[in-house]
Amino acid sequence: MKSEVLFRAVILGASIGLIASWFGLDPARSLALGVFSGFFAGLTRVFILKNKKDK
Repeated sequence: MKSEVLFRAVILGASIGLIASWFGLDPARSLALGVFSGFFAGLTRVFILKNKKDK
């Protein structure tokens, strides 16, 4: 489940990053920032789910 959450978050972040390139940002930079932020959002979600299961 962890890898699925991370994969979805990275794909979503990359998609949002590429949408940001429509507004004049460099596509490579916005893709990289989207993947980076998506990875950390997914990682945060994994930690939240793990803490809920431990309680």
